[in-house]
Amino acid sequence: MKPVSPQQTSHTWNIFQDTESVLESIYSDLKESKESIYIEAFILNHDAVGERFLELLTQKASEGVQVRILVDSIGSLALGNSLYMQKFKTSGVHIRFFNWLLPFSKHNKKLWYFRNHRRIILIDKKTLYTGGFCFGKRMEKWRDTSIRIEGPITEQAAQVAEKTWKKVYKKRYVNLGREWRTNVDNFSFVTQAPLPGERFLYHSFIDAIKQAKSYVYITTPYFLPDHKLYRVLRQARKRGVQVKILVPERSDHRIVDHGSHTYYHTFLSKKMEIYQYPRMIHAKTAVIDDEWSMIGTLNMDNISLRYNFECAIVSTNSDCAKELRTMHERDLAESKKVTLEAWENRSFLEKCKDMLVWPIRKLL
Repeated sequence: MKPVSPQQTSHTWNIFQDTESVLESIYSDLKESKESIYIEAFILNHDAVGERFLELLTQKASEGVQVRILVDSIGSLALGNSLYMQKFKTSGVHIRFFNWLLPFSKHNKKLWYFRNHRRIILIDKKTLYTGGFCFGKRMEKWRDTSIRIEGPITEQAAQVAEKTWKKVYKKRYVNLGREWRTNVDNFSFVTQAPLPGERFLYHSFIDAIKQAKSYVYITTPYFLPDHKLYRVLRQARKRGVQVKILVPERSDHRIVDHGSHTYYHTFLSKKMEIYQYPRMIHAKTAVIDDEWSMIGTLNMDNISLRYNFECAIVSTNSDCAKELRTMHERDLAESKKVTLEAWENRSFLEKCKDMLVWPIRKLL
């Protein structure tokens, strides 16, 4: 592969490889906030990890910082019944729950699958975090990938945040915090919505694979690709492009693992490579040819690809891509490569478990 020259950019970034380190960085930046804090989180628990942040957010609101929190009503279900709701009201924290499920609630939009899976931390409209991080004790030790970035890209994220906050309690999802612009100094904040014409992140990823010449590396905790994603990856492999997919050996959802397994034979028989990481890896990243990279919330499963609201930093900066490739290769070195022969020779019981899940795999 030919060397790629460093690129000048007005953005500065830091990529984190685990949940603990990114949460420490977020906490440190939140403490220094002066004007505003905006948070979108799928999972914000009031356990030992989450409470630390909830207390800090309450304190910052009491100091006069504008604090807005948008959490998913399923991912953060327990928070809605916690004592923090009264604390938020007293201190001035504004909190909203996405797609509430009570049948007569004004916030209900009547579809379980429409979940807000985005993670956005926006501090003083200058510092942006996104990635796979969750605010919960159970997820604290996971291998994950997140990014902290400063630069023009934060203006895009701020616009998305404002649109989302204003429209989250409207009756319809139309124009709910969307963004599709690219090449703001080689970076873009791209969103995805389960609405016609608004799967911007998905199509950006598909287009990048179509142009791949050397390699496509994907890391995902759950691997249940739709037919179009399979097709473009297969076409890339036919062109001689390396396709390497990294998943956990065992994720936190066993039924999803068995659903993922039903795709392995098809991919391995087409000479695409699958690696299993020895512990839970929750990263949602992709890097292509040292020229294109994605760090965000998009899992390679049917729910994320079709039904969830998602977001990511998409970059055409070669330095960012090379950094992400180095991380991916380090993870591959620690992982077990799945071979077609070994997969065909696994136990009859394991094959039966996979086949039982096969009829519902497109719902996972």
